[in-house]
Amino acid sequence: MGFLTDGLVGHLSYIFLIVSSLMRRMMLLRLFLVASAVTGIAYDWIWLGNVVGVFWEGLLIAVNVVQIALLWHRDRRARFSDEERRMIARYFRGGTPGHRRALFDHGEWVDLEPGHGLTWQGEKPRWLTYLSDGRAHYTVNGVRLGEIGPGHFVGEMSMLGETTATADAAIDVPTRVWRIDRDKLDRLQDTNPDLFGLVAAAIALDLRAKMVASNTRALEVALGPA
Repeated sequence: MGFLTDGLVGHLSYIFLIVSSLMRRMMLLRLFLVASAVTGIAYDWIWLGNVVGVFWEGLLIAVNVVQIALLWHRDRRARFSDEERRMIARYFRGGTPGHRRALFDHGEWVDLEPGHGLTWQGEKPRWLTYLSDGRAHYTVNGVRLGEIGPGHFVGEMSMLGETTATADAAIDVPTRVWRIDRDKLDRLQDTNPDLFGLVAAAIALDLRAKMVASNTRALEVALGPA
């Protein structure tokens, strides 16, 4: 029992440190790091008289307080257009406002005219494209197979792997889209997993919605007219 009771505050400092490593949100991670450093300072100063430990843990607190302030400021400054807010409500409920703003800024909003190609069968798409309004269609070997309406992504399957597009996709009517370059997504996967995770989660939600819609149509065809 002495191991636990004699250094209870010291143990608590390391518990906070371990918990911080389990946090997926940066703000929580830094808050637990600060808690670990505060309890560590108390243990070093009161029980051990370790001035060196107090200095370095105090420095750790200072660094993390500055980072917390920067995160808070970034979240407070984040502003979104109406179309971005609709996209957030549909796909980007996770993350922080600052993360969402950073993700949108990595891409671009553009207006596309009818006939503009989005994907080409057998090629890797350059863009992951989200249709905010308007409509697109897809064809395989020149045969038109279906349409893609507002609120869906185009080119999402190829973005999650090294596969090529299985169909041509093109704009039908004047359409407003948000799109992000494939190379940027690849870099985000390596350098900013939080932002890439937002995209991956959005693609998963979109694929689920498309699968449900496809199954519903198949069931309606199988049952025939009521």
